[in-house]
Amino acid sequence: MATDALKSIWYITRKFPPSRGGMQQLSHRIATELSALRPLTLLRWRAGQWGLPIFVLGALLRLTWGLLRGRVRVLLLGDPVLSLLAVPARWAGVPVAVVVHGLDLTYPNRCYQWYLRRFFRGRMDSCICISRFVLDALTARGEDESRCVLIHPGASESPMAETGGGNDSPPALLILGRLVRRKGALWFVREVMPRLRASLGSMRLDIVGDGPERAAIAQAIRDANLDGSVRLWGDVDEASKAQRLARCDLLLMPNVRVEGDPEGFGLVALEAAMSRRYVVAADLEGLRDAVAHPELGRLLPTEDADVWALAIVELLADRQGLRAKGEAARAYAAAHCSWRQMGRRYAECLDALV
Repeated sequence: MATDALKSIWYITRKFPPSRGGMQQLSHRIATELSALRPLTLLRWRAGQWGLPIFVLGALLRLTWGLLRGRVRVLLLGDPVLSLLAVPARWAGVPVAVVVHGLDLTYPNRCYQWYLRRFFRGRMDSCICISRFVLDALTARGEDESRCVLIHPGASESPMAETGGGNDSPPALLILGRLVRRKGALWFVREVMPRLRASLGSMRLDIVGDGPERAAIAQAIRDANLDGSVRLWGDVDEASKAQRLARCDLLLMPNVRVEGDPEGFGLVALEAAMSRRYVVAADLEGLRDAVAHPELGRLLPTEDADVWALAIVELLADRQGLRAKGEAARAYAAAHCSWRQMGRRYAECLDALV
């Protein structure tokens, strides 16, 4: 058996760059921050989900070998989909923690829900929840709250120095994220943009991201004659995303409620804050954690177009004040929402299991 000096945290994740998304970014930062604090062995899948069975089989073999050699101090799984990998760890008496994101609990597939009942529920030593919404969803499904830990994701400070347009330029709004129904981009274009154009006249909405609703959003833009006001940028790299954040006046997260597809957190809200941008977000699910402090932004009722239009017009009426709100958001996020702080909490949580 290995001595304690040879043991490490084993972190296994199926979501990791260069594939892109919020889970991939979080997984990368967990690995980066933990490895700076504790010995870490990382097993990661970096491509699409087509190869997931191959990755799980390979990870199972490597983990079993590590357990037999006594090299595993604690096992951290990237999400409940990987719960099968906890079986050999439990047999070896090694504690297991799992990061829980939201959709990995609620995905409405009978086979998947059976899998969770068989391999996940009540079988982990610690469930690390990314938001209060996720923690509440977990305990509502019977998980012991004493085994649940709330650790919010963090964000990096943006080096971009631009501060949006001047008071004489048209206001610029930004929606950033995967174009799926729950993100609310289609609802916003259909219901809120006509109201904003009637109130503001000249303005711009940039929508950055790709997904199954892109064609419907493009059609909604044409139907409402918004071609000169709304631009679909598609999927962009990190540098271009930072530029779009730097050039907007206000970031919007107009999520809508979709059964079985919740928003676990809303990492974009913290990215906006680190870029000195104030956020207007829907008051539901994990967005309540992402915009938990009034310095970071404002929460509005979901799918209430009149309230959204009035709030945005009010904020854009004082663009200098809006920039001051962005600076305050940056100060708060830098003090309370860094990746380094998140990494320390993960390390403390895993240490407590040993």
